Amino acid sequence: MPYLIAEIISIGDELTSGQRLDTNSQWISQQLGAIGVRVLFHTTVADDLAANISVFQHAITRADLVITTGGLGPTADDLTRESLASALGVDLYQDNAELDHIKELFAKRGREMPPKNASQAQFPVGSIPVHNPEGTAPGIDHKVAKDSGSKRIFCLPGVPAELKQMWSQAVEPAILEMNPNGKSMIKHFVIKTFGMGESDMERALPDIIRRDRKPTVGITASYATITLRITTEGDTTEECELQAADTIKTIENCLGNIIYAHHECEIQEIVAQQLSDSDCRLAVLESGTRGLVSHNLHSVADIGNSIDHCELRSSLCDGYTPDKLEQLAKDFHNSHDAHFSMVVGDVMESTKEAGPLIHVAIVSERETQIEEFRFTGHSDIRIAKAAKQAINCLRLFMLSPSG
Repeated sequence: MPYLIAEIISIGDELTSGQRLDTNSQWISQQLGAIGVRVLFHTTVADDLAANISVFQHAITRADLVITTGGLGPTADDLTRESLASALGVDLYQDNAELDHIKELFAKRGREMPPKNASQAQFPVGSIPVHNPEGTAPGIDHKVAKDSGSKRIFCLPGVPAELKQMWSQAVEPAILEMNPNGKSMIKHFVIKTFGMGESDMERALPDIIRRDRKPTVGITASYATITLRITTEGDTTEECELQAADTIKTIENCLGNIIYAHHECEIQEIVAQQLSDSDCRLAVLESGTRGLVSHNLHSVADIGNSIDHCELRSSLCDGYTPDKLEQLAKDFHNSHDAHFSMVVGDVMESTKEAGPLIHVAIVSERETQIEEFRFTGHSDIRIAKAAKQAINCLRLFMLSPSG
């Protein structure tokens, strides 16, 4: 199935310097995927004329559709109009209707338009304006004829509210007209897992992870959480679901309860839902995870009614051993009115090769379970992984018949 290839260009010193997060590109990518356009490139460029010209020239050689955000203001560092015109080898012209609109916006505020804002009504020759009903920065719509076929460039302001309105009113309808797939879509299905490393998972799913298969399955890791993302293309949601069904079933059969969700979420959200659904309460005592277990659990909205008690200690006991942890966990459970108690032990340093060891105890009325885990990497990463591991122990404990 043919599809348009898109590149998204985000423009601004505030982005390249790290002062601001680029959420516009994320949103645009989501919108393009929903209408069957495949985004292959994200480019971020500073407010530098030569760099902007180069980025435009490169983008139109490799993408059918180029979407930019930012750089359409009236100041000296707003270079999108000038750089696009230079990249295309054309001059700028003034659109009087857009100039009148900008003047009218200032008049509504009781002000006269500053002369420098007139530059916002300038466009590369061959372009047409993308009207901005609410702001002084109209967008640009330019078609480029190339030997490889027609290309299209849309330049939009960086203000999210204005960008989204212009997208829905003008840009998306125009893309749908040029899209060979019509109203087809690219849909992603997510499987969240915990308890297996990235390399082990790839070995467990060798045929699933192959890049040349359809649908494709991508794998990413973040603090020991592995996300599988199945990508499908179809004319309807139902068609995409049908394409993904066998792949999802195969993954479920291979991974079992390593899977904790089929949507974007953190593992503590699932545990919070388990506690709520079973009308159970939890007490937590932790040492080695420095309070991160309690922090993660309390990050979930409305979990308060499911938490009976949270306590942090610098050390649980002198002469710490797993047996002492088990007895301490039972005593802790008996002293609180909770259905489940979790006790995370001290970090037990070991050889550099083996990595530190930490124990997690889960106690209910019927059973006490002790698990041990070793962690490597930077200490901050180890603590984050250990906290997730403790929460996952509780998830699995509640899934078991004895839980």
